Amino acid sequence: MRVAQGGAFANLALDSALRQAGVLEPREVALATELTYGTLRWQLQLDRALSAHSDRALEDLDEAVRTALRLGAFELLHHHSVPARAAVNEAVELAKELNAARATGFVNAVLRRLSETRTSPPPPPAEVDPVGHVAALTSHPRWIVERWMRWLGPAEAERLCRANQQQATATVRVARRKATLARVQEVLRESGIDSRPGRYSPDALILAEGAPPALDIEGHEQGLFQAQDEAAQLVSLFAAPGPTARVLDACAAPGGKACHLAEIATQGSVLAVDLHARKAAAIAESARRLGLDNVEARAADATFPIPDVAFESFDLVLLDAPCTGLGTLRRHPEVKLRRTPEDVDRLAQVQARLLAAVQRYVRRGGLLVYALCTLTPEECDEQVERFLGSSGRFELDRPPPSFPADCLDRDFLRTLPHRTGTDGFFAARLRRTA
Repeated sequence: MRVAQGGAFANLALDSALRQAGVLEPREVALATELTYGTLRWQLQLDRALSAHSDRALEDLDEAVRTALRLGAFELLHHHSVPARAAVNEAVELAKELNAARATGFVNAVLRRLSETRTSPPPPPAEVDPVGHVAALTSHPRWIVERWMRWLGPAEAERLCRANQQQATATVRVARRKATLARVQEVLRESGIDSRPGRYSPDALILAEGAPPALDIEGHEQGLFQAQDEAAQLVSLFAAPGPTARVLDACAAPGGKACHLAEIATQGSVLAVDLHARKAAAIAESARRLGLDNVEARAADATFPIPDVAFESFDLVLLDAPCTGLGTLRRHPEVKLRRTPEDVDRLAQVQARLLAAVQRYVRRGGLLVYALCTLTPEECDEQVERFLGSSGRFELDRPPPSFPADCLDRDFLRTLPHRTGTDGFFAARLRRTA
């Protein structure tokens, strides 16, 4: 309900709700998590199935009724071990709890009809409508599938969509200043959590299924690790600042990359800038917890000159720009339900303005790293091409030596969930000519 009505992110809303619920059995936490993410992940499929059995349009229903129907449909279609009668009854009871008692007869009737087959309507035939076929099979908006098919081809676009429907692994980054991989693995084992090293980042540990949020794990408050997907860690490794580098992270929240860069640039400094004062304060707190005294966090709008910061004064500028976030659908399934084609064009304009603004802080011979957690050419490759064509002062730089080849596409960093098992990220190294 909070995701649908208030624009909340599912992970933050769920973590908050679980904390408010107090002590729960692990299996109850696991079920609540599966129901929340599963219902959002498959919402487009669920709505198709419900619409086939409803004499009222779903968009005309109250949010509480839609929520109860979708949760019931998710159990019917994806939890076949749950008896149909139980799934229907629970949805009816939920409607009552959500103050939608007048709609319980309707909820019961629609789900009873769906329970007779426990299947969704068949997708359009691939031969007739390849885009619609993949969109229906993988519960993705048609416009996203269409763009990915043009970019990757039909077969690989389908693999990407299928990978987005899998739950992402919980991953942490070991804090170099305070711990080693082996030490953090030992601390996790003492809390009953198994882990394994990441595939690409030397700082990554992938937690076993069922691990609690990183904030709730012993060792987090002591600054031994920070929650961060392996692909996000690769951005800092791709930027590869020198040990004495002066670094500007121009859109720094939530601060994972700023802190990672500060750990790499052991004798350097990082200025982490974010538009919102609350987020800048959170970055400063993360740096303190991780034992990083070379991070300064400041609230400022990077599209304007940053007060008391000189142009051409940084060895490395990282612009992890606002984007459509389509590389993070495994973690944030609600994103695909909110984004529109117009968002791609709107955010591409924001990114262009930010690039034009922050490039002024790069010293001659220095590096500008442009990074995104999305998978649209307009925001990624094409944005870089436009910048290089208009700037005249930058050129595409090679990746750092020994960077994982699986994560490179030409000279770009590019990770795709179905290829690398990580979030989808893009980054380009842009060297200012001397």
